[in-house]
Amino acid sequence: MRRLLSIIVSLITAITFAQQPVELPLWPDGAPNSSGLTGEEQEVRPHFITNVTYPTMTVYHPEKPNGMAIIMCPGGGYRGLGMDGEGYDMAPWFCGQGITYIVLKYRMPNGHSEVPISDAEQAIRMVRQHAKEWNVNPHKVGIMGASAGGHLASTIATHYNSETRPDFQILLYPVVTMMQVTRGNTREALLGKNPTMEQIQKFSAELQVTPDTPQAFIALTSDDPSVPPYHGVNYYLALQKNKVPATLHVYPTGGHGWGFQDSFKYKQQWTQELEKWLRDGVVFPEDSEPMLRIGKSYLGTKYVANTLDQDEKETLVIRTDAVDCLTFVEYTLAQALGSSFADNLQKIRYRDGIINGYPSRLHYTSEWIENGVRHGFLTDITAKNSLHTNKLALSYMSAHPWQYKKMADSPENVLQMAEHEKAISGKVVHWLPKNELPEAGLPWIMNGDIIAITTKMSGLDIAHVGIAAYRHGKLHLLHASSTLGKVVVSDEPLNHMLNNNKSWTGIRVVRMSHSKNN
Repeated sequence: MRRLLSIIVSLITAITFAQQPVELPLWPDGAPNSSGLTGEEQEVRPHFITNVTYPTMTVYHPEKPNGMAIIMCPGGGYRGLGMDGEGYDMAPWFCGQGITYIVLKYRMPNGHSEVPISDAEQAIRMVRQHAKEWNVNPHKVGIMGASAGGHLASTIATHYNSETRPDFQILLYPVVTMMQVTRGNTREALLGKNPTMEQIQKFSAELQVTPDTPQAFIALTSDDPSVPPYHGVNYYLALQKNKVPATLHVYPTGGHGWGFQDSFKYKQQWTQELEKWLRDGVVFPEDSEPMLRIGKSYLGTKYVANTLDQDEKETLVIRTDAVDCLTFVEYTLAQALGSSFADNLQKIRYRDGIINGYPSRLHYTSEWIENGVRHGFLTDITAKNSLHTNKLALSYMSAHPWQYKKMADSPENVLQMAEHEKAISGKVVHWLPKNELPEAGLPWIMNGDIIAITTKMSGLDIAHVGIAAYRHGKLHLLHASSTLGKVVVSDEPLNHMLNNNKSWTGIRVVRMSHSKNN
């Protein structure tokens, strides 16, 4: 009797929600790209559509929203979409938990990988734009996908910017890697017949995981003939390696494509596990600002000076297990910008993003800032809020070459460095004297801002860098401390740190440019 009552209630709920969904176009004014497909979409078999060229999102609003939203990407090998079992059918169940549920009908790539990705990114933007209207917390927006939709979801979870980073991911029997070809040849549909190794690696999500990749729930079956278990398992291991919270559920049988079907033997198990994870397992950090959130993930990381000077040849060194004050900020910024960590790091660390020997590295923080502002991923906040200026006069490195491993025995490097110093010197920059920085900080200094501490040392511009972190109404510094030998949040407020160091004169403040970090 109880079972029958449960079925009746579920049917009534399904009918109720079937009357409520709202379908919205993703691109009312036209999409910014095209796969080359034309004509009407077709239903080639019941509830499976192909030739999707007009993307939409169908929104299901719960009666009692809990602030969470999930965007579902149905599967179909990037050739079509199974819109029911991997889409609409889950709406009553999610809404019953208070979750705003969105089914994404995304365009087929036809070898144009950017097309479905742009649709999923737009869906995330739209949910956050409507957050207040839909009673959604913009910092509790998750991406979900099944099969090829799982590949799309994991791609969004590893290729994002500050606007499009999902807060969590849910993957059902996902395609993850492009290193091997699946039975349905999802790789060809996404990347074309002859993808380059660069494309294959870029869209293999297990190779793109960083410590800032969103937390994950993964479910799959051992006997999946279409997408072997190693896809989800290797992704889980990559998440674990990067200390990203993740849970993996592997069921012994069930094959592929089970979605929300009652015929799947373990439907009750996976849905109960997911419901519990959404209720108790997902953690939403208090710090939603990406620079602060990511920076805090480095707390306790060992401070080691000169980690970039180990190789004789100048190369892009990535060593996140040991940092100095600037590399800590660089790694944090490179992750916060999203997409390719290595590409971001190179454009942050080197003049115009070009590696051409030791002098091409941006050794002086003032030029480091100028490079970031010029290329659009940094904004000089002090320039907009302080009238105090200073004319740069840089010469320290060329005057003390014996202090630098790659300059001590290289007159050529010393000469080139002197030329760069001369090119920077004379430029006027804005700064804030330390006596004008109160303990509580200032309204225009925000959590996650990059703080560069100015110095009166002859020939030098910046003595130390870190990240602004407010605690109990006071401005502190998240930084790699040489004194403590690790990344910490300062015990004392920043203005105390400044006043206790006679050679420190004030600060410059720069901010990651959220609108230009694609």
